[in-house]
Amino acid sequence: MRSAVNFLSVLLCVAGFALPGTAQIPPKREFRGVWIATVANLDWPSAPGLSGDTQKSQLVALLDQLRAAGVTAVVFQVRPECDALYTSSIEPWSQVLTGTQGASPGYDPLDFAVVEAHRRGMELHAWFNPYRAVRSVGLYPVASSHVSVTHPEWILAFAQSGSSPALKILNPGIPDVRTHVARIVADIVRRYDVDGVHADDYFYPYPPQQVTSQDDSTYALYNRGIADRGDWRRDNVNLLMRQTADSIAAIKPYVKFGMSPFGIWKNSVPPGIVGLDAYNTIYGDAMAWLHQHTVDYLTPQLYWKITGPQDYAALMPWWADSTAAYGRHLYTGHIFGSYTASELPGQVRLNRANPKVGGSVFFRAQNIPANTLTFADSLKQNYYRFPALLPSMAWKDAVPPYMPRGIRYEAQGPGLPATLRWDLPNTAPDGDSASRYVVYRFDHHPSGAELDDPHNILSVEGSRSFVPPVPPAGPGAYQYLVTALDRNYNESDSSSILIIGPPPVPVLVSPLNAFADVPESVRVVWGSIPLATAYQLQVSIDSGFAGGMYLDAAGITDTTRVLRALEGQSRYFWRARASGAGGTGNYALPFSFTTGHPRKPVLDFPANSTTDVPVSVVLRWRPAESTQSVRYRIQCARSSDFASPILDTTGVADTTRLLTGLQSFTIYFWRVQGTNAIGTSNWSAVYLFRTVQVAGVEEEVMPVTYALEQNYPNPFNPTTTIAFQVPASGRVTIIVYDLLGREVETIVDEQFSAGRYRISWRAGNRSSGVYFLRMTAGGFTAVKRMVLIK
Repeated sequence: MRSAVNFLSVLLCVAGFALPGTAQIPPKREFRGVWIATVANLDWPSAPGLSGDTQKSQLVALLDQLRAAGVTAVVFQVRPECDALYTSSIEPWSQVLTGTQGASPGYDPLDFAVVEAHRRGMELHAWFNPYRAVRSVGLYPVASSHVSVTHPEWILAFAQSGSSPALKILNPGIPDVRTHVARIVADIVRRYDVDGVHADDYFYPYPPQQVTSQDDSTYALYNRGIADRGDWRRDNVNLLMRQTADSIAAIKPYVKFGMSPFGIWKNSVPPGIVGLDAYNTIYGDAMAWLHQHTVDYLTPQLYWKITGPQDYAALMPWWADSTAAYGRHLYTGHIFGSYTASELPGQVRLNRANPKVGGSVFFRAQNIPANTLTFADSLKQNYYRFPALLPSMAWKDAVPPYMPRGIRYEAQGPGLPATLRWDLPNTAPDGDSASRYVVYRFDHHPSGAELDDPHNILSVEGSRSFVPPVPPAGPGAYQYLVTALDRNYNESDSSSILIIGPPPVPVLVSPLNAFADVPESVRVVWGSIPLATAYQLQVSIDSGFAGGMYLDAAGITDTTRVLRALEGQSRYFWRARASGAGGTGNYALPFSFTTGHPRKPVLDFPANSTTDVPVSVVLRWRPAESTQSVRYRIQCARSSDFASPILDTTGVADTTRLLTGLQSFTIYFWRVQGTNAIGTSNWSAVYLFRTVQVAGVEEEVMPVTYALEQNYPNPFNPTTTIAFQVPASGRVTIIVYDLLGREVETIVDEQFSAGRYRISWRAGNRSSGVYFLRMTAGGFTAVKRMVLIK
């Protein structure tokens, strides 16, 4: 089943993406990239000086979050300032890793990043800054091996200007500089399994540190007969781009070379676009790179909104026409700017409506896990909801690899999910085998054309195995096939079709059916199904599982689960079923067991929220239901979490307890649990009561300490009383905060004389939830938790 991928992808774009405001079907082929900026620790690592293990875990987490959002390529910055985020004999280790330029982090970040990206089926393009040597002179000590120290004659220096710090760059006009930079790129390509090399737009400096006479002597020595200084500077950059491209092609022809120019090539191109331009300001001539076929793709930084002064809707089509005219790819560069949440989706829709645009790259990576502008949600739920293949480049390689062989579904071992596996394809006529694989899933026998529908793609993988997620309810079996991709994303014919049915019913093992006298915690066990991915366990007091559900847990990867806090003297029913690549099987016939520990006690007196309770009171509860004798544990505290109980007594044989020495006009919380020979019950419900206010005491005895009492009632609706005391005159502030720490209302902020006070807070217009009460006075601070229930 051969898939005419490129042709049909274009047809989908033209047919389905014409109206930017309408829903779009994501294309099968699209470059979905992000820049991972390491300069100044913008994206990774989060700070210099972290341990190697912490840096690795941060990068793994970032790659996982990017893949979950549908990103298929990362542009990873490996050379921010003539330094290295990889093992190099040419340039020193980057300061962003350890805090000290030249100090090793103890591992190779680029090698680690390449392996982890490929493991997730993603491309990695090594992003280097061609000329920037020291972006902020004096910010940190420069290593003795840094090029600004070893070759000061190669450096152009620019003084501080306004808020822009002093800057040093490599001199683009010196031939040895171009050789040095090209040598660095060649070193990366030769030693690392990168998919692409990517350079940004820092050529000659941006204003206000623009080059003027700094390169006079260089021009005098190396002008090559070019009379115009601007043409000479642009040609310096062009020569480096050509030398770099030649180095890449000589070492690994499949490695892509991309440039990220400033978004405006020249003023008034296209008509109506006016602003700083790359051609005349930083001497970057992207059209020359296209004309000379130096680059494989361009990612212009189109960091403006649709209909703005530099209109995205005008610039993008011009760049698309320009790249297409020279047979190269365009992946537009976007930024998370001061936009509305609709801006970036609108730009993606415009791109897809233009068949000359091959995808997008977003600056910066951390905006994806942060869900800036809710864009990660948009990608997951809409624009990147199906996996995609990267566009292939016909000028590099048009020969597809051979199909994968030996597709099978097999067990991995105890406690591990079953896995889809396949064997390496035979070597194709051009010597390629496979770099990545595309896994397809169908609920029917597919036709060849259905491989061009991206919603049938389950995953793009970097290895020859994949754990398929459990499919939705289907026809009783699912069909899988795999294709191979070479380094240029040419796609092979499909493998043979593998049909997988739902797994069989698991055998329930323990506790045995109708088992009695189970304690409050019990482990249930069922038999393993060799080709299962996961299990679902249901536990209920209803034999039909229509209600009374104690547990309904799916996605369990082992064959056991501990059930805790079961209700005493109760009969429970439980069953399990298995899921796998072929769907979800039937439930086993349910087993039952009966618990033997007591039911939780029911509190009797004082009733919940009782007021004016004496400072000596007998607590009373009803006997816990049990077939054996029960003893009780009683707790009483001034806070509902019982963190510091004033009473915690066990072994009580009757159902009463005398409580003495309570404070007047104070809220107390109490609860009870029972224990028999089999086990211990759950705690009863928590009741609260407030003691009586003793007449005359508050007026006659002045407080000697600050105090904030628990509000009463709590929970409350809509009004609660707050009591506090101050031992001396002073200002008292009482503020209510919500669960997120946001200030809700200032209740008190005034001068008070020494004494005891009570105030009311009405929360009629507030939402149900947890609030915090904070009192500050005379260096004293106290916080109480309140619950509003409507």
